[in-house]
Amino acid sequence: MPTCPTCRSNVSEPLRTWPIVKAEKNGEIVDCTVGIYWCTKCNIKFPFAVGRQRLKLIETDKLEELHDKIKMVGKVKQELMKKVDQLEQEKAIVEESLILARLEDKAENLKVEISLLKEVKRELESMIKYLDHTPSLKVETSKQKCIDQ
Repeated sequence: MPTCPTCRSNVSEPLRTWPIVKAEKNGEIVDCTVGIYWCTKCNIKFPFAVGRQRLKLIETDKLEELHDKIKMVGKVKQELMKKVDQLEQEKAIVEESLILARLEDKAENLKVEISLLKEVKRELESMIKYLDHTPSLKVETSKQKCIDQ
């Protein structure tokens, strides 16, 4: 937003605008829009460049060559995007198989633990049966009960 050079207040609307095109020494062309602004506080009119754009002249052959390169880069980009999509799909499949392998390992470990626990259970059951069938231990336990009372 332009400011008044005298009182530094902001001026929002130009009275008039027009385009200006000028060539610079380095071969570039500057295209800008200049406006005449009027400050209501100090009642002064001043010019202000609203938009400025640097342009450069190039030969038509070079421009066409650049367009061709842009098209080629666009095609390469599309191919790379396809490859990225394929790699992401492969990554998802590999991650799923990795998770599946881990779960299978856990299941195998659990099967081993279950078989060990079943074996311990059988041993404990056989010990209980043995203890229930030995008469000397029954007599001793009944004597103990009598003594305790």
